[in-house]
Amino acid sequence: MYSLEETLQQWRKEEFQAALEMMEQAIEVNMQKNEIMKQQDCAEFFNISTNTLLSWVRNGAPEIRLESGMPLYNVKSIQAWLMEHEH
Repeated sequence: MYSLEETLQQWRKEEFQAALEMMEQAIEVNMQKNEIMKQQDCAEFFNISTNTLLSWVRNGAPEIRLESGMPLYNVKSIQAWLMEHEH
């Protein structure tokens, strides 16, 4: 039988794990809701490297370029571009 302290410690671990899972899910949902992303975030969204993303842009994937030179990407536009190039 567990002592009160061991039971409490186990409960804390379980609660922490549950909270961590909820936060990870919330981050994933938030990332999916954000259509406009920075380069690294967009690459992570598609689970590719930034070099692959840049290759896609060279091949016609849409890119938003701010006056400052910062590139941004509309995830839905890139998804549409990918679907157009599906074989």
